[in-house]
Amino acid sequence: MKTRTNFLYIILLLIFTGLVSCNKPEDLSELKPYLKKSLSWKCEKLNKEVPLNIYFLEDSTGSDGAQVIVYIKNQAWERIGQEPDLPILRDNIQNKFIVITVDFGNEPKAVSTFIDKDLHDIFRAVYGTKTESLLKDINLKPINYRCFFMPAGYRVATDLVYWELDKHAVYGTLEYVMKSYNEDILPKVPGLKPVTSPFDMVDRKGQPFDFTVKMDIVYPSQAKRKLPVLVNSETISERNPNSSPGSYRPHYIGFTMRGYVHVVMGHCFNPCVNHYFHFNKFELDHWNGLACYTAALRYIHMNADKYSMDTDYIGAMGHSKGQYAVTRLSDPNHAGGTESKKFDGFPEGTPESQPWQGYPSDIQVGYQSMGMGTFEPEYITPDYVPTIFACGEKERDVISKEGFPKFARRLEELDVNHISMLMQGLAHELPYGYDQTLGIDRYQVFHDFFDRYLKPDEKLSPVVLIIIPRDSAENVSPSSEISVQFAPLIDEKSILDSKGIQLIRLSDNSGVDGSWKISRGGTKFSFVPEQPLQNNSEYKIVVSGDIRDKAGTRLGKEKIVRFRIGS
Repeated sequence: MKTRTNFLYIILLLIFTGLVSCNKPEDLSELKPYLKKSLSWKCEKLNKEVPLNIYFLEDSTGSDGAQVIVYIKNQAWERIGQEPDLPILRDNIQNKFIVITVDFGNEPKAVSTFIDKDLHDIFRAVYGTKTESLLKDINLKPINYRCFFMPAGYRVATDLVYWELDKHAVYGTLEYVMKSYNEDILPKVPGLKPVTSPFDMVDRKGQPFDFTVKMDIVYPSQAKRKLPVLVNSETISERNPNSSPGSYRPHYIGFTMRGYVHVVMGHCFNPCVNHYFHFNKFELDHWNGLACYTAALRYIHMNADKYSMDTDYIGAMGHSKGQYAVTRLSDPNHAGGTESKKFDGFPEGTPESQPWQGYPSDIQVGYQSMGMGTFEPEYITPDYVPTIFACGEKERDVISKEGFPKFARRLEELDVNHISMLMQGLAHELPYGYDQTLGIDRYQVFHDFFDRYLKPDEKLSPVVLIIIPRDSAENVSPSSEISVQFAPLIDEKSILDSKGIQLIRLSDNSGVDGSWKISRGGTKFSFVPEQPLQNNSEYKIVVSGDIRDKAGTRLGKEKIVRFRIGS
């Protein structure tokens, strides 16, 4: 008996010691020789100062600069990547990244989406955009704008080649590139000579053209489980993980902080753009986009285990140039599709077969805004994946202005599960800010939408995305739409059989009789009253917390919206 008691004591001691060691700060003193600067950073949204440490291998990055990693620590989060901080930070420093650590300690509020703006402020400070540079006076130059944000336990794999123009592009592509090189680049770059072979084209350093298309993957190292994936369909040749600090796009940072793998998928650019500058013959999407981006998704599926990706749950974002990729991939039958255009006078086919055959190229959720895909509504199908489609009302691109209603109308006609946002006050931007028309926080709705379709294992409560009319709306037309849209798919019985949504006239607190129309794949419920709503009367929409999604998860919290009918 005594032996058994001693054994149990030893087991309990080991467990207690393990718990203590888990909470004990990791010793990073080995990195002290590389520490260039320490400071306190005030997070405005969090209203708290946090310590920042900046490391680099050498005394200076030189004029070429270096890529940046912002490594976020917070013991209040669940740590997915189990590899300790020290080897990750040490390797990144040895690989000549500028490494910035940010430590939130045990702050429970320091979670996405609440701190996304604070993290984006740090991104701006790395480059001295709208604020003083964090790297001022320490001879460190960040490469524009290669800055990766990642929670503790994550690593980044960069410059992963997934497609090659000289091997996988259709015949005629290299000749098109060479023609643009001779006609558009050569006259503007002193010293260049005309070429008669695509393989004689050279970059600014006199080196042969790089015909590869690449991606970067930010992933948990030694992960305790696989994570859903967010694919950023890039619009810039440098593959900026978070766009540029001059814009406000913390969206990608938010995904990584909330337990996603972040893939930065390179664009199918004319390589003249990569090696020289942007010009009007910048892309090859019409001739090669479908092949290029399906190869990227096959590469992701093939490397699911290596980078701890749950490839059953992949979301893709396509803004501006990046939209076309998501438009094509959002059709579940895209693998049997064809390219938009062909090069006249050249045979069909490619020099080599497409890479990574045998793997799927599926995605499960999409976001699209203000790009070439906007003018391609023929690629929308009835089984299109759940989609957010957005356009800024100040968008100056005529194609977007003409294309937005055309694309949105096609989504509506085919009853696709989607949200369309014509964003007041914004131009060529991703969704953020309060939408006065819809009565929503665009940024929160954006993330709620993705999370509900890509994180089923977390059993998140379904969420009300949009209620029309919005809360406190005045002078609403008696014939106005009355609807509630959810994510994910809702069990219609929890609404129809249990009066999960009620329209109530406040003057006598009586329910309004009518019928429900279900659309957008079972996510939108529109109410049709039997009698017209009364002028100058106030109503409320009551959404019950007992509403359930298809998996049986309750909404949990009642939601009420009030509005007044006008005269």
